[in-house]
Amino acid sequence: MMARIGALTLAALLSASVVGCQKPGEKEQNAEGVANQQATDTQNEAARKVAAAQAAADEKIAAARADFEKAREDYRHSKQVDLDSLNQKIADLDANDKTATGKAKAQLDAQLPAIHAQRDAFLNDLKSLQFATPASWDNARTRLDKEWDALHDSVKSAP
Repeated sequence: MMARIGALTLAALLSASVVGCQKPGEKEQNAEGVANQQATDTQNEAARKVAAAQAAADEKIAAARADFEKAREDYRHSKQVDLDSLNQKIADLDANDKTATGKAKAQLDAQLPAIHAQRDAFLNDLKSLQFATPASWDNARTRLDKEWDALHDSVKSAP
């Protein structure tokens, strides 16, 4: 009888434990679902932060490009105004060449072709400035400034 009571007790305990427990793996599945949801939320938040950072970077890049475009156009305009003024001086030299005689005419005849060539080269480089990139801007501007100085000095030294 004792064996029977022990067997019944054991069977009752086993039945109670089977009824009281969740399905095998359900707890792990729930934990995995929660972890997956957290990972998805974290990925979404990271994607939002990346998109916001990219938008801010794009705005800064656009502002820098606009500033560069403005600086380049201001410089180009300034040099064009200077060139217009210098062109008037060159036109005066051309007119003087037609009426000059002797040594003055010989000097003008010698200098005017070089002055015209320098002006044409400067004008071509000034026009090409619109294609200068931010990376090539410093070199282009330095080259143009040197050309301008040489042209200006040539016109100034002409008789």
